[in-house]
Amino acid sequence: MTHIVYLMSDTGGGHRAACRAMQAALEKRYPGQYTGELVDMWKDYMPFPLYYMPELYPKWVNASPRTYAVQYWLNDRIFHLRAVDRAYQRQMFRHMIRFFAEHPADVYVCAHSVFVRPGMYALRRAGIQKPFLTVITDYAWPVMVWYDARANKTLVPTQRAYERGLRLGVPAERMINTGPVVHPKFADLTMSKAEARAQLGWPAKTPVILLVGGGDGMGPLVEMVRAIDARPVQAEFAVIAGRNAQMKAALDSAQWRHTVRTYGFVDNIEVYMRAADLMVTKAGPATMIEAATVGLPMVISGAIPFQETPNVDYMVERGAGVFAPGPANVAAAVERLLGNEGHDLHALAEGVRKLAEPEAIWRIAAEIHAAAPR
Repeated sequence: MTHIVYLMSDTGGGHRAACRAMQAALEKRYPGQYTGELVDMWKDYMPFPLYYMPELYPKWVNASPRTYAVQYWLNDRIFHLRAVDRAYQRQMFRHMIRFFAEHPADVYVCAHSVFVRPGMYALRRAGIQKPFLTVITDYAWPVMVWYDARANKTLVPTQRAYERGLRLGVPAERMINTGPVVHPKFADLTMSKAEARAQLGWPAKTPVILLVGGGDGMGPLVEMVRAIDARPVQAEFAVIAGRNAQMKAALDSAQWRHTVRTYGFVDNIEVYMRAADLMVTKAGPATMIEAATVGLPMVISGAIPFQETPNVDYMVERGAGVFAPGPANVAAAVERLLGNEGHDLHALAEGVRKLAEPEAIWRIAAEIHAAAPR
């Protein structure tokens, strides 16, 4: 069997989810041919104190999104300086060599921007002849360190991301616009809305607004529910607080005018998306892509500047989402979309469906399969 090692990190849930999606697609399309291993590179192979980033990331983003945005903006510019880029690759060399020694593989698939360039540098300098593929999990405007002309293939999610790679020097023959990574369970979902609602115990016809904060329960979900609850909307709410037990407890203990169903971490989010009429979420690319694949219209409640705002622009320009930052704006947008006899909501759903690329995950699986040694 061919063994694949995925370079990722739990700095946000999207990297791990993308790797799980690729594993599932390979197993479904090429059953029994691949084994896989996910390695949290930041936790296991970053020097002190950087290896604390997986646990610090959600706290940082929640507590000070502006400072996080500033460092993101700086990193997307400072690595244009060749001296900085080369110094980083050399500094990471011994860590990456240890990684390759401890995790031998037939194919390496990198799903985290921070480890693309040091990974390729270490492979070349050590003379390790193994395929190395980059699968970009950002969406509209990936940070520049995703791109390395030395990678065997760079798989990008959008035409805009493809064009940026060309400008950054990646040869066209080494880069493919496959579309974004999404788990096959979203692409292959055949369950009807009525079936999904019956499974979840939701009402058959009452509109349901789904509010999600990702796996870590990030963002002011409680405040958003409170703001929408104060509006005269004819709807019920389903709120997924993820692993944020404190948030779920606050939701459960509050008094609501509307029916509010609360959930912790769920592993069948596709069923909730199929059952809902509208979703409120921050601009994380994984959740937005999943919702688009299912055909669920979105109100985007917030975005980290520079990292996530390009995703917002991309969605809004294509009529697939409404950007309404902050609880008051979210509540106003929800009320408008549920009014007007649903015409605005229907138009948003049409835009979402045009954005969906359910075949993308199979194109990604095919590229990994083609790179694997026989």
